[in-house]
Amino acid sequence: MRGTRLRGQRIALRPMARSDADALDRILRDRRVTRFLPPVVRRESGGQFVRRVLDDQQRGNGVAFVIVPRAEPKAVGQIRLFHWSRETRDAELGYWIRRSEWGQGWATEAVRLACGYGFRSMRLHRIEALVLDGNAASARVLEKAGFHREGRSRQSERVSRGWVDELRFGLLRGELKSETDA
Repeated sequence: MRGTRLRGQRIALRPMARSDADALDRILRDRRVTRFLPPVVRRESGGQFVRRVLDDQQRGNGVAFVIVPRAEPKAVGQIRLFHWSRETRDAELGYWIRRSEWGQGWATEAVRLACGYGFRSMRLHRIEALVLDGNAASARVLEKAGFHREGRSRQSERVSRGWVDELRFGLLRGELKSETDA
């Protein structure tokens, strides 16, 4: 992972670093970005998030990248594979991106790059992603990359407006769609 940089058409994924805390903090202060994130993330500052994620990575529980436009070195989001099990060869995918960058296809490109890395370098068989009901944009991102909706956990997540369902998506090795497949 150290030094691994993944390059796409318009973005790159580079390893998350402590120096990304300020850029990620500005994104985490936007309630429209965080409204569909797990409670622990909604409560964290950028520094707390980066420390927790890098500590988790240090323990071998996954990999974390920041999303950077090819033309700009500043982080506009993050994506990670976590809850990595080497035994069952699976991991969970999580990502978020700065609101001003929504709708440009960068999240989809980041998902494809991160999942490709997971299948190649981490030797994953399966990647799972959880999306809160109502987050249609994130569900579309996953489906464009080849994920299949596999189920619904009823009222399993607490958000400010009450309990919401969580949608489960899965992607198996060999199912990842490229931009030309979509």
